[in-house]
Amino acid sequence: MGETGGQTVFANLRARILSGALPARATLRETALAQELGVSRTPVREALRRLDEAGLVEFVPNRGATVVDWTPEQIRETYYLRAALESRAAGLAAARIEPADLDRLALLIEAMEEFVCRADAEGIDRLGVLNAEFHRIVVAASGVTQLMVLAASVGRAPMMATLFRRDAAAFRAGSNHQHRDILTALRSGDTLWAEVAMRSHILAARNAVRSGPSGPGTAPG
Repeated sequence: MGETGGQTVFANLRARILSGALPARATLRETALAQELGVSRTPVREALRRLDEAGLVEFVPNRGATVVDWTPEQIRETYYLRAALESRAAGLAAARIEPADLDRLALLIEAMEEFVCRADAEGIDRLGVLNAEFHRIVVAASGVTQLMVLAASVGRAPMMATLFRRDAAAFRAGSNHQHRDILTALRSGDTLWAEVAMRSHILAARNAVRSGPSGPGTAPG
């Protein structure tokens, strides 16, 4: 398979790692994955290389590719990166975002509201997908390719989906309220307000992670 096949395998494995379906320290074997996915080993090998570059897997001697086991502190550090990148993107987006994108963000916020109090895996997974799409649209609206690439590389860091699964409903509800603040800032066209709203939103999630796996809960922002 060509580049499309490699991209498909990469997206499949990346989603499974972030969801926890492929847990930390799991070994990813080329032959087994190729058979499972119905592809040759070439796109699998390329996907594993890209996952390594993204920090999601590492190549361990005599074991091959292994899912990285990130520490809570490493995860918290990604929030600082996201805060810097996405707040800049939001500021730029405030002056450039199209009405259709603003409407899409509003629909996503309403859709997320349906899932903030869900405790089942399916509901929280859906909330995570909607949340990721909200942030993707804001970053894309900045119109800066470098920001899009950099934000995508850190935006869904290892274990975030697993930590999101442990988050309390109250925090998820608060997080979605912050999405409304971001949307209001974007609609106003106020660059500084949009930057501050996005930075506060992401750092609030970072502070929730500070409590660690046994704490009151976390969220991906």
